Amino acid sequence: MSAGVNKRDVFAASVLDLIVRGGIQSVSIRTVAANSGWSVGALQKTFSNKDALLRAAADLVISRAEARMDALTFSGDSVDYLVRLVEETLPLDQQRTEEAIAWNAFAAEAIHTPWIAEILIGQDQLVSDQLVEALRSFGAAQPEAAAAGIIAVSDGLALRLLYDPKRAAEFCTVLRPIINHLLTI
Repeated sequence: MSAGVNKRDVFAASVLDLIVRGGIQSVSIRTVAANSGWSVGALQKTFSNKDALLRAAADLVISRAEARMDALTFSGDSVDYLVRLVEETLPLDQQRTEEAIAWNAFAAEAIHTPWIAEILIGQDQLVSDQLVEALRSFGAAQPEAAAAGIIAVSDGLALRLLYDPKRAAEFCTVLRPIINHLLTI
């Protein structure tokens, strides 16, 4: 591997790859080193343990999704904007599918691992707060309720698309009327 390569990013991507292929239980110092093409020693100089590796992978998933959402522009149609925002969370391509698999693996692990729960809760709160702020600017009567509904729809569709990806077009089609309805509550 080249000296100019950011090892943290390589290792985080390797953890994400392992989670996608075999779940969180497939992640270890040895498997990440082997999967990334680096030695165990090089890995341990960057990450001291499995928890640190998992944190880096969670951060990678979060940063990728945030970058996609931040790149969206508002064209004057609040429903269209919100639909595009939700679509960025759905497993509609390989990268978003990998992120959804990892996020759901983290969610399952969070039941037994408080520090993972803290990461997910913190990210959920951040997304909710940002969504409420956007909904207020769009004039939603009950932005907190609408935000909770949009997040629930996003989470539900993302999960269903992981095991039934053939329904992607159908689910994307129903997003607009669902979000439109949620803005009326």
